[in-house]
Amino acid sequence: MKLKIKIAAATLGIGLLAVGSGMVTAATYYGYDTRVPAVSDYESSNKTKISSGSAYNVVNYVEGNRGIVSWIENTGGSNVTPKVSYTTTGTKTMTYYYPSSNYVGKLVHLNISTAVGNYTATGTRGSWTPN
Repeated sequence: MKLKIKIAAATLGIGLLAVGSGMVTAATYYGYDTRVPAVSDYESSNKTKISSGSAYNVVNYVEGNRGIVSWIENTGGSNVTPKVSYTTTGTKTMTYYYPSSNYVGKLVHLNISTAVGNYTATGTRGSWTPN
């Protein structure tokens, strides 16, 4: 019994140490619900990238399964990930240009535009993380 308590206490201590040291970080997701203009794009507000991981766009709705594209930009308007095209829901991964560590601590935002061939404003919603 004492051994189980010691193991549990050690496990808890290591877990708290990992969280306190930043070894364990949970991604924060930011929601959006927008109508993407046919000839322009939607830009989210700027968020700080906290890790060297990829950005994710969890798409919950795409109006009429029309083609849209998402990517991440820096505050200067330069693309820091390739564009990802899609017509359906699901998680879209946007991998930062190498080295991704260059973007840690920097402000970035999500861009969404209609895809080539989609000339209709398109509703979409979901959540994204710069990770």
